[in-house]
Amino acid sequence: MNKIYTLLLLFVLIISSCTEEIQLDLGTIPPQLVVDGAITNEAKVHTIYLRKTGDYFYNQPVVMVSGAAVSISDGTTNVLLAEDPNSPGAYRTASDFAGVVGHTYTLSISNVDVDGDGVKESYSASCFMPTIAPMDSISVEKRRMFRQDIWEVRMSMQDLPNEKNFYLARIYRNDVCTSDSINEWGITNDDLFDGSYLYNETVMFFRSEKPDEKLVDGDKVGLEMCGITEDYMKFINDVDEEYRGRNPLFGGQPANIRTNVVRTFPSNSISNGVRGYFAAYSVSWGEIIYRVPKAI
Repeated sequence: MNKIYTLLLLFVLIISSCTEEIQLDLGTIPPQLVVDGAITNEAKVHTIYLRKTGDYFYNQPVVMVSGAAVSISDGTTNVLLAEDPNSPGAYRTASDFAGVVGHTYTLSISNVDVDGDGVKESYSASCFMPTIAPMDSISVEKRRMFRQDIWEVRMSMQDLPNEKNFYLARIYRNDVCTSDSINEWGITNDDLFDGSYLYNETVMFFRSEKPDEKLVDGDKVGLEMCGITEDYMKFINDVDEEYRGRNPLFGGQPANIRTNVVRTFPSNSISNGVRGYFAAYSVSWGEIIYRVPKAI
């Protein structure tokens, strides 16, 4: 028995001593355009952000793409976006712009030389704006779970029958979005409840471990439900998977995150020199003032 223990100890020592620091040389690649933006059926300012990618070890601020010509069209109306003079790379619509449910919108970008080769490039992306049913009500209930306080945000609404629906959910506290990063968004389809009335269904959570999510009496709670396309839902899921990391045993093969943006000139390859997503979706809102239940 002692001999077995000795052999095991020697094996552990050998394995632990066979380590060597390896310097990875990932090289450099030409920068690529990153498109980030969406339009909704709400009358408000909508913003499209244009950035450049950087090398993996490029420890510098993100480079924004300024001076581009950016427009959005539904095939009938063409809207020009203006670059914000105080925020280079941010291209905004007028404050009264609202998309129309059932229309397909095309984003066009030109007059940019992202890779710095002296040739001006053009890009395009299209997205259909699905519909969403109005929200009837929301409610908030505090519970104790996993040694922390959580507040369940619940919703009542009709899932539209006879069609495939895809949803995106975000929550707000006093008009500030607390699910403010893409990995905190809630996404789902209606496979399990197609055409059903969703009564007081839990959609999202506030968690006490995050200071900005601790609800107190009198807080305004908002729930934003969005009707999105299947492809946009898959894009969000792709980003979330890359953020959280893949399971080494059961995960799929590594792949680039999908994009709906195409470089139309000088190449029309969907994977050639462009990343990101342009989305169009409809929005339904619910709001409530949170009240702490009185002790009996």
